[in-house]
Amino acid sequence: MENRNLTLSQVNEFWKWFSACHKDFGVNFENGDLLSELDSRIVELGNFAWELGPGIEMENMLVVSPGGRNELLPQTKEIISNSPSIPNWEFHYAKPPKQWKEPIVNLYKGGRKKRIIASSWQYVLLDYSDGLFDIIIEAPNLADFCKDDKLIAAEIILEGLLGEEKRLVTIAQVDVVSEFEAQYKEGTNIKFLGQHIGQLTDK
Repeated sequence: MENRNLTLSQVNEFWKWFSACHKDFGVNFENGDLLSELDSRIVELGNFAWELGPGIEMENMLVVSPGGRNELLPQTKEIISNSPSIPNWEFHYAKPPKQWKEPIVNLYKGGRKKRIIASSWQYVLLDYSDGLFDIIIEAPNLADFCKDDKLIAAEIILEGLLGEEKRLVTIAQVDVVSEFEAQYKEGTNIKFLGQHIGQLTDK
C-alpha cells in the first residue's frame, strides 16, 4: 500500500472509535471480529503494523508501528501523540524492547517450529560517520537455516533488544555468520548491544 497523507481528523476518528470499544477486546484479546476491525481502521490510517497485548506498565498496550520503515515514524508518533488517556492502557508509536528473561525467536524448518535462544550470540559493530552501524552477528545455532531466515531471526532479536525505533535509527546492514572471520574474534555478547549503542550514540 502506498504511503498517504495523514490528517488529524482521521487520527481523532480512530481514537474516538478505540475509546468507545477498548473494553470489548476481551481479557485475552479473543474478540476476533473487533481485532479485524482494528486492523481495518489502522490500515485506513496508513501502511502501519500494530500489536495488541499486555502492557509494560499498564495492563494493556496498543502499538501502532511503522513496520520497519523509518520514514513512517513521524506519522506513528503523530497518531500516538493524539491518543486519549484510557485507564489500564498504554500506547506506543514503535515496538518497545521486549521484557525478555533471555532473547528467543521461533523459526520454522521443514514444517516444524524451532525455538532459537540467542543468549550466546556475539556481535561486532562497524561504526559509520552518518550515525548508523552495520552489525555482524555470530549465531552458530542458525547454521542450518537459509540466509533469509537468519536475517529474519536477527531482525527480531535486534528489535526485541533495542526496541523498533532505536533499531531503525542506529542499525543499517545486518550480517549473520556461523563464525566470525579472524579479524572479528573479539565479539561482544548480544545482551550488551543496547548498552553499547547507547554509549556510542551519547558521545
